[in-house]
Amino acid sequence: MVDAKRLRNLVRTGISVTALLAGSGVLAQTAVSPTEQPNPGTPVQSGPGQSGDASMLAITDNDEIVVRGVRGSLLRSIDTKRDASTIVDAISAEELGKFPNRNVAEALSNIPGVTVGRDGRGEGRSVTVRGLGEDFALTTLNGRILPTDGPDRAFAFDVLPSEAISGAEIQKAAQASQLEGSIGGNIDLRTARPFDHMGNHAAGSIEGQYNEFAKKGGIKASGVVSTTFADGTMGFLLSGTYNKYKSRTDNLGEYSSTDTFDIATDPAGQRSIVQVPNGGVIVPYFYSTGYVETERQRWGGSAAYQWKPSDRFEFRLDGIYSNYTDIEHNHRIAVGLTPLADDGSVRWDLNNITVDSNKVVTNYTVQPATIDIVNTDEPRKSITYQLGGHIDWTPIDRLSVAADASYGKATNNTGGQNRFVVAGIPGSKAVVTTRNGGLPDLVLTIPNADGTVTDRPLSSATDADVRAHYIGIQGEDISDRSIQAKLDLKYDLDLGILKSFSFGGAFSDRRKDVETIDNQYTTAENFAGYPFPLSAVGGGVLQSPKYTNILPNLTGNFPRAVPTYDIDTYLASLSKAENNPNILNPATGLPYPTGYATQQVVPDQLASYLIKERTWNAYGQVNFQGEKWRGDIGLRYVNTTVDSLGYGATVASYVVVGAGTANVQFNPIEPIVGGGSYSRLLPSANFAYDLADGLRVRLAASQAISRPTFGQLSSAKDYSAAQSNTPVVTDSGNPNLKPVSADQGDVSLEYYPSKSLALTAAVFYKHLTNFVTTQAVPFTLTPTNQVPGAPASFPFTELQYVNGDSAKVYGIEVGGQYFLKNGFGIQVNATYNHSRAVRDGRPKTDLQDAVPFSANAKVFYENHGINASVSYQYQSRFVSSQYSYIDSLAIKQDPYHELAASISYDILPSLTVYAQGSNLLDSATKRFSTYRNVPAFYEYTGRALFFGVRARL
Repeated sequence: MVDAKRLRNLVRTGISVTALLAGSGVLAQTAVSPTEQPNPGTPVQSGPGQSGDASMLAITDNDEIVVRGVRGSLLRSIDTKRDASTIVDAISAEELGKFPNRNVAEALSNIPGVTVGRDGRGEGRSVTVRGLGEDFALTTLNGRILPTDGPDRAFAFDVLPSEAISGAEIQKAAQASQLEGSIGGNIDLRTARPFDHMGNHAAGSIEGQYNEFAKKGGIKASGVVSTTFADGTMGFLLSGTYNKYKSRTDNLGEYSSTDTFDIATDPAGQRSIVQVPNGGVIVPYFYSTGYVETERQRWGGSAAYQWKPSDRFEFRLDGIYSNYTDIEHNHRIAVGLTPLADDGSVRWDLNNITVDSNKVVTNYTVQPATIDIVNTDEPRKSITYQLGGHIDWTPIDRLSVAADASYGKATNNTGGQNRFVVAGIPGSKAVVTTRNGGLPDLVLTIPNADGTVTDRPLSSATDADVRAHYIGIQGEDISDRSIQAKLDLKYDLDLGILKSFSFGGAFSDRRKDVETIDNQYTTAENFAGYPFPLSAVGGGVLQSPKYTNILPNLTGNFPRAVPTYDIDTYLASLSKAENNPNILNPATGLPYPTGYATQQVVPDQLASYLIKERTWNAYGQVNFQGEKWRGDIGLRYVNTTVDSLGYGATVASYVVVGAGTANVQFNPIEPIVGGGSYSRLLPSANFAYDLADGLRVRLAASQAISRPTFGQLSSAKDYSAAQSNTPVVTDSGNPNLKPVSADQGDVSLEYYPSKSLALTAAVFYKHLTNFVTTQAVPFTLTPTNQVPGAPASFPFTELQYVNGDSAKVYGIEVGGQYFLKNGFGIQVNATYNHSRAVRDGRPKTDLQDAVPFSANAKVFYENHGINASVSYQYQSRFVSSQYSYIDSLAIKQDPYHELAASISYDILPSLTVYAQGSNLLDSATKRFSTYRNVPAFYEYTGRALFFGVRARL
């Protein structure tokens, strides 16, 4: 007699063979009419995935066939798009615990209209939707707003392990029933749930990682288990992951240009330097190159419980946790290149400079110049978690109720841990020659022992050449706490075309606390001014360059090797200057006293703030449906209240003592409270019509808002810049800011002629008003206790955040995917985007981060246990910032190409080995300030390789 287990295996084998034989017939089927609604979340998938071999299929305990791999992921994404009630794009996990990309942000970039912002360390971090920056997108997890570990609203996707995410949707058109707060798009991430895969399942992987450029590697391990029980009415799921990875990035750390100097020529042909407010020649204020060594560690996971005792009731409890540490050690050299020294003397060779038609100085010599050797430690210690409960209940036949509540928190406690330490070589010489499309040549020569400058290169520097200077220790303790609750109800009317009425409301209470801790006003400048060489405190500080090939992919004559030092060794050596009769403090003429080198790191209230934001909203939405069409019309009411706490210290006395210095005494720091509120009515309408079987047109129109960042809402006023005798002395937040508003419209066409083919196209338009911008507001500074004989008041300017700018954005998106019977498939999409921003007092420009053209393509093969894919992403040139240090010059980013590939092989039905590679084209991120010979930013990370093994049960 055949035992039950063997019989079940035989039945399953028969089902798989039948599915394989029937594959060609399935591919020829006509698609289900888009108005037919399949059961969301069902594990049964049919279609092109079944044309592969059995290794691409999974069979549940209920003998249901589930397509795995890329095809299954794309099929589920198309199902989500087709069945959505508005314009939506989606991505889905390829199988349990396996997201389609290594990073959530990079996976989203496969969606039309989405571009990813990389953090310069080889990993995607931020997302831009339809040409609107990260601050205009709303990121939620299971429908709940995610707290953020930064000082503002934009969510950093690198904190989330991709293994904890099973899918994501971007809702590009608004509905009254959906949360407000996004103009670009609502990004909803979804964690896996036990009912996604009925029965007992487990999957795990272990992976080795290697950064080709850094010649360093890492390791990642992840696992997920899922089970359902009690006759399929209950289930648990638990996932976890650990990742540790090292990398290296070479960069142009800073190239901050200025146009506040000009060259004057008298009748005799004699040249001189004059200072102007703006419009002078364009030169770099600082030029800095170097490298960053990074070590990242991330661990976390998700958990979910589901209980569904009947078709009328379901309860879900789910949560996510992420612990992310990123330690970056930045080593670089920096040179100030402006024409005037601190004492006002000219340090340019005015007889030999050249200036092009754009007023860019293209060839010049600076002497004396100071070469700064800059080392920084930049930690990020982020913890993010969210716990939520959800109930779906049908108390009576016509009424559906959904209730949701959650608590989330994100922290990043690095206050007083970010170190910016500078030592330098004064009296040096710099020769600069610009290059179109490249970094300028920078030839540096350091002084001899007698102070003369001949031909000594930077590489010959010792402790006797390098002098102590600046010690900046800063950082922020950030906390973002979010409490949310939602209630959604739907009543089925079934009155002809009037099908249902949806209504409900939501409440959120968010608290963003940013506490800055630093030594800015205590000990940062105790050794400023390069008072003594490091050899005077015993030496042994300066180290030989670790790398001699900085930015190897660029041509040019600039420093390829950077001398460096260990920050702890440097700080410890400074204590040897205390009570040392051979080292005198130039400010006092006496030895430095005991304890002078000890850094006093204290809370900096002037740079700290607390924002409380409470939002109530309510909505009503009428849902219609006919034989070939459906739609909804709704209205959402939003009320938001902001309470802001910042700090400020008014000026007690003000005495000008030099061209760039003032002796300023401040009154004690006092809290500044403020607040504001606003209400909005946000209408929306969506309509879909089936022109034919598989062919649908969608129309959408709405008004939407995007809230100001938390930093902009701070009530703080900072007068500290008055010490430099600059006419702009105060930076001011504005807790009364209103949200950015948008009128927007969308039209899309979706074509699903068969299960193997899907084509989509969409056009969109957005008119944005009330953009937040800075405005210079004149005011009279009147010291409260002015020094006798000094002027009683001074004309100054306050920079305030205000609403006022506007922009228009429109574009078109197209996409398609096609599956062949032999296992090959292709997915492609492209987006064209055009934007113009009207800015107060500045030239019109493209909207920041709006990529005019982007495209993605993926070719894959799944058959005979082989899963291979090649992915390509392209972003055209775009405006990275609407203005640089020079208001008239926008920062533009060059086109970016990203190529990735992966291959895996099922050596057993439940065991897979794989290899992947990213940035295979060895691309770099490059920005410039309008003109090709005025660089702004450059980062190069090299290729990354990954290889591992994955098992599943």
